[in-house]
Amino acid sequence: MEIEVKLRLPDSAAHRSVLSLLSPFHRRTRTLRQHNTFFDGASSELSSRRAVLRLRFYDDDDSKCVASLKAKALLVDGVSRVEEDEEEMDPLAGRQCVTAPSRLCGVRG
Repeated sequence: MEIEVKLRLPDSAAHRSVLSLLSPFHRRTRTLRQHNTFFDGASSELSSRRAVLRLRFYDDDDSKCVASLKAKALLVDGVSRVEEDEEEMDPLAGRQCVTAPSRLCGVRG
């Protein structure tokens, strides 16, 4: 189970205010670059069931790929609770799935 707090900020001034408030708690680490690709059927088969299928690639060299299925999300007062399954997969296979989504059916762990 993952819990995310989603903030909808009205403008850049509000963004700066939140950054100022949270910056004392920020841990300085390296920047983690991500590229996310989301999948759904032509008839919104996943989103109509409140589900999301995503492939996330890390770093510019595609050193890591993680497939995620999130489902049954509930958003209450800005707090999202969602069931999530994640599996690491071969980045090359992940890129092949991005170019030909039907390959997702043939991916094996």
